Amino acid sequence: MNDVLRPYLRRFVPVFFDDIPIYSSSWAEHLRHVGIVLHALRAHQLHLKRSKCSFGTTSVTYLGHVILVDGVAMDADKVAAVASWPAPRAARGLRGFLGLAGYYRKFIRDFGIIAAPLTRLLRRDAFAWDDESRAAFQALKGALTTGPVLQMPDFDKPFTVDRDASAVRRRAHRGAGPLAFFGRPFAARHLKLAAYERELIGSVHAVRHRRPYLWGRSFVVRTDHYGPKFLLDRRLSTVPRHCGIGKLFGFDFTVEYRPGGRTSSPTRSPAATRSTRPSLATVAGAAARAVSGPTFATARRHPYRRSGGADARLLLRRL
Repeated sequence: MNDVLRPYLRRFVPVFFDDIPIYSSSWAEHLRHVGIVLHALRAHQLHLKRSKCSFGTTSVTYLGHVILVDGVAMDADKVAAVASWPAPRAARGLRGFLGLAGYYRKFIRDFGIIAAPLTRLLRRDAFAWDDESRAAFQALKGALTTGPVLQMPDFDKPFTVDRDASAVRRRAHRGAGPLAFFGRPFAARHLKLAAYERELIGSVHAVRHRRPYLWGRSFVVRTDHYGPKFLLDRRLSTVPRHCGIGKLFGFDFTVEYRPGGRTSSPTRSPAATRSTRPSLATVAGAAARAVSGPTFATARRHPYRRSGGADARLLLRRL
């Protein structure tokens, strides 16, 4: 099927086996796109079953998601299956529940924190269903049934990553309507690190997790911790700092400090969202430009004294 529709893939048709959604920005354009796809299928003697087709709809179910005009929601049938899941009696049943629930983790704020008591039960000979596990099981079900509708990315506007890191959690967010949530507990070896290093690790995970959205674009990282405001100005005196800063090279971002609890809108839960980037003047003194890129300032301050110094200085002037 990919070979049949290859000229149209990612233009107005994605293909997954026999699922062929067709998306368009206007009704006239949609009619033309549907005609192109049907003619391509006919040319290769492929047939469609009318009872399994729907045309001219404003929402479509695709790979467990419902694609709407306003964004992407969870498939109600899959959510109902999770909500009716019985309490597991063994690690195998729990693994199946977490696998289905984890498919929708981007819809759930702090999924990793909520599911942590259940994840610990998957260790060897560690399954013991107690009150803490039961509470986490019900909390995860409740979070799935109340998940938000995620917004579609608008690549004409800058992204904002709202994040928070404490001793046990890390979250990746974005501003006026969530694109996706991302959260996971810290590894045990990271819990003993300084707060700044935990913030740095959290920023690295959040940014790299959303690399397809952020790479090659300017974006804002908002944090409720003051230290990361000077992310690239600190002395790299420890191994975690070296590793963290090295993984952020190539990203063009600005770090903004927001006092605790203000990294997201008060009417929305923190999430990965799109919003218009705020002016640096609106957070005077609370933003630090952290743009990764080559600099020749040191070379200009210390011109070469060797025989090839004249050529080197000419090259620097051209740069």
